[in-house]
Amino acid sequence: MTPASVPHDALPGSAGDPPVAERTRARPLSREERRDAIAAATIPLLVQHGAAVTTRQIADAAGVAEGTLFRAFADKDEILHAAVVRSLDPAPAVAAIGLLPDDDGLRPLVVSIVEFLLEAQRVGMRIFAAAHQVLDPHRHSAGRGADPHGDAVPDRTTADRAAAVRRMRAGEDADARRTGFDARERSAREIVGAIERRLADHRAELRVGPGLAARAVFSLVFGNALPHLSGGDRLDAVQLADLILGGIGADVTTDPSP
Repeated sequence: MTPASVPHDALPGSAGDPPVAERTRARPLSREERRDAIAAATIPLLVQHGAAVTTRQIADAAGVAEGTLFRAFADKDEILHAAVVRSLDPAPAVAAIGLLPDDDGLRPLVVSIVEFLLEAQRVGMRIFAAAHQVLDPHRHSAGRGADPHGDAVPDRTTADRAAAVRRMRAGEDADARRTGFDARERSAREIVGAIERRLADHRAELRVGPGLAARAVFSLVFGNALPHLSGGDRLDAVQLADLILGGIGADVTTDPSP
C-alpha cells in the first residue's frame, strides 16, 4: 500500500496531535479484506488437513478469534469455498515464476519452472480434493454443527447438503460450475503467459516460439501429474525438462509452430 502524503499540521509537535499509538494504529480491515485474509490463511490448512480442518486452526492461522470468522462468513463450509476460490488466483504463481533464477541458461530455467509447476499441481490437487469433501452430503452425518474435530459452528444440515449436491448434479448450479471452470482457464492462461515471458529471454535457444514452448511445458507437466493421463509412473522434474527440451525424436528438424 502506498502511504498517503502527510499534512504539515499532522507532523510531530503540531498542536492537537493525537497520541502516538493512535497515529500509528493500523486501519481496520473491511469485511471483504477480512474474508480474503481468512481465505488466504485457510489454503495451506486445506492442503494439510483437507475439509477436516477446524475453525480453531483457521482462526489461529488468520490471527483472529473464532467469533471473527463467523462475522465474515456464515459457516465453515463458506470459508472453505472461499479458500478454494482464492487458490485459483494466478497472481502468486505468476510472481513466483517471474522470480525463478535464470543465470545458467535455458535448461536450468526449464527445470526450475517444471519443479514449480509440479509442486503447484500437488497443492492444487489437495485443495480440490478438499473441495469435493465439502460437497459430500454425508460429511456431517452426526447432525448440525458436528465437526470431525469437535467444532460447534453454524452449519447446514445433512439434508441441505444432499439437496445442494442433487441441484449440482441436476444442473441448477451450472453457473457456479461455469465460474469455476472460467477461473481455472484464466489461471492456466496467465501462468502460461508467465512461462512464455521467461522463455522469451532464451529465444535463440528455442526451436519453436516462446508461446508454443510455454504451452508445451504447461501441458506436459500437468498431464504427467494426472495418473489417468500419464498412463504409468510419473516423470520427475529433470526427466520432464529433458523431454521438453529434447523431444522424443533423435533428429527432429521440423517446426510444429502453427
